[in-house]
Amino acid sequence: MKYKNYIWDFDGTLYNTYVHEIKVMETVLGRHGLLETIDLEEMYRWMRVGYGNITRFEGVTDEIYNEFRREGLKVGAEEHEPKILPFEDCGKVLSAIVENGGKNFIYTHRDKTTLTWYLTEYGMIDYFTDMVTSDENFPMKPAPDGLLSLCERNGLDVSESIMIGDRIIDGACGRAAGMSGALVNYPPHLPNGRSPAEGVDLDYTATSLTEFAAQVGINLCE
Repeated sequence: MKYKNYIWDFDGTLYNTYVHEIKVMETVLGRHGLLETIDLEEMYRWMRVGYGNITRFEGVTDEIYNEFRREGLKVGAEEHEPKILPFEDCGKVLSAIVENGGKNFIYTHRDKTTLTWYLTEYGMIDYFTDMVTSDENFPMKPAPDGLLSLCERNGLDVSESIMIGDRIIDGACGRAAGMSGALVNYPPHLPNGRSPAEGVDLDYTATSLTEFAAQVGINLCE
């Protein structure tokens, strides 16, 4: 493997959260009579840039945004359908890293309670050495503060580490911390109609975790 330490974003990177989130948004918009005036496909594209962008749509107030976030964070019996699930190749890639002597970490803007629930529920928790969540109140990505703290407390060499996520800010965060950065599982189009991978100054871009694994020499046992 090219790297020893793999630091992952969670939403949209390891777990397929956006199918769930857009359905939650549809439910919330329906409650407020806004479904007829908002293009959900366009909103989805803006959500892939950042959740806060949904307030740019007419009628979507801060109160509606906060309602959407609360509903989207429900887990267990209260979780909206379709449920948030790991990508099909997630466990295979994470386990291969550990089996080959590497370590996995998470740096996410999600809170620790829901993150831990999803990792435990789908048998992924033991693949991870440490994680940084929103509970630690670091500046948001691409600021490298949380990532640097993760490296310091785990004694990670940045030259042996890489930050991986589905948005450019994830890889840019890694670059700002002095390590490599990768863009994976990105959507086909952003609001401007272009692929997020166009002209990206990162070390790797991959449409799947499996493709990324091949790029950095992670041997996936079949």
